[in-house]
Amino acid sequence: MGKPIYLKVEKTIDRPLEMVWETVALGFGNVSDYNPEVKDSRLVSDRRSGIGTRRHCDFPKKGYIVEEITEWVDKDSFKVKFIESSIPMGFLESKFSFKSREGQTLVIQEFWYRMKAPFGWMSGLMKGKMESTLESGLLGLENHLNRN
Repeated sequence: MGKPIYLKVEKTIDRPLEMVWETVALGFGNVSDYNPEVKDSRLVSDRRSGIGTRRHCDFPKKGYIVEEITEWVDKDSFKVKFIESSIPMGFLESKFSFKSREGQTLVIQEFWYRMKAPFGWMSGLMKGKMESTLESGLLGLENHLNRN
């Protein structure tokens, strides 16, 4: 497998860090509530938060992914990796970081991925689509929090 592709997106959300953390990290299994790129989501582990928590996500068109939290710094950041997927993903990790900024929260998502062979060559070609997918998720989060 070749070197993973790296992406980074960020968004400042006009909500306090505690609210954003609660929605994204503590509500890890509810990502479909705000991310339009996820049709349905649910926890599939006994853990409800922190390292070892797993979720299953179904995508709108087809396919699914199971992810697990591998790193956790309370009210600061967490990292997830993919455990299994119906899409040909060879490697996927994502880190979410949260920074308080005068009542607002800067959300940073770093994302590393690589397709499985024989699709590895497509990894670079998918960079634009993957980046727009990540941006859509952060915009969905902002819209969700602004409604609540």
